[in-house]
Amino acid sequence: MEHLDASAMRDLANDEPTTRTYFARHLASPCEVCEAFLATHVDPLDGHTDALLLGLAPPSESTVGVPPWVPPLAAPRTRRFAAPPARYWGWMAGAVAASVLMVVLSPGEQAPTPGVQGIGEKGTGRISLELAVVARSLDGGLRRLDAGAVVARDEVLLLRYHATESGTALLYQQREHQPAELLGRFPLEAGTHDLEGPEGLTGVSLEADEGPLSLMLVAFAPGEAASEEDALAALEAGVAPDARPGTVARFDVRVQSGQTRAP
Repeated sequence: MEHLDASAMRDLANDEPTTRTYFARHLASPCEVCEAFLATHVDPLDGHTDALLLGLAPPSESTVGVPPWVPPLAAPRTRRFAAPPARYWGWMAGAVAASVLMVVLSPGEQAPTPGVQGIGEKGTGRISLELAVVARSLDGGLRRLDAGAVVARDEVLLLRYHATESGTALLYQQREHQPAELLGRFPLEAGTHDLEGPEGLTGVSLEADEGPLSLMLVAFAPGEAASEEDALAALEAGVAPDARPGTVARFDVRVQSGQTRAP
């Protein structure tokens, strides 16, 4: 029982105590073997699988006096576009569930700029990019979102991406009828990972939002120019994707006032 497999998933579904205890500890750190199993499992990774993995999350740290995230850091700017494939990572639930501290980005806040432009060898083409999102409530509860999902102002959005190679990404948010705002620049690694900056896991605050909101991650392979101007060009509407620099993954939600909605 070193890694997730069909037998382990059955035990988790049956709430087998030994299996739950083992994987709650095991999935507290990234595991490529378990991630590969989830990515290639013959059954779709639906809400049931997510629920099993979310059930492995530790009790909310806020209930024992530890803040579930750190206060917002540092400054955004500008723009938008492109829809992700219909794919989800049940693995994201387990990985994010183990995290306690994060950097929460708000309008007017920007993640610290990493000291590197990405890791890996120079690429020969564009990065292929997918984006998935989980909402975290004030009490530490997590729920995976479908595109277009309704979220509450008191939730924080956590992002996870899959990239075919290493590079650099700029994260933007855009409200309805407004220009996009730059939330930060991040290094990308090949594979499936949480979006992290030099200060750790990144969360997007919704407290100042209401109505439609789009998150756009603009990725550039090593050797590609990765300035804000290039990112804005990638987000321009009315331009053929092949004519734009970089690769864009987009995730849309609708923010409503009030407290966290039940899953």
